[in-house]
Amino acid sequence: MNFTPIPMTYIELLPDLLKNAQVALCPTKVVQPPYPRYFDTNAKCEYHSREIGYSTENCQALKYKVQSLLDSG
Repeated sequence: MNFTPIPMTYIELLPDLLKNAQVALCPTKVVQPPYPRYFDTNAKCEYHSREIGYSTENCQALKYKVQSLLDSG
């Protein structure tokens, strides 16, 4: 999917979306070894309650949510 470019990073956008109740933090289940290919033990996703394994900037769920908000106006 092609995401509409936004004028800031997703990590910068997330606090505003939370403050305006446009998104809520989404806890996920903890990933256990063997880790998937994309897994990064040094990265944390703020959208998924600081889940380790990928960064907020690379969070596909957040990108889809932002795109949905953009599409709905």
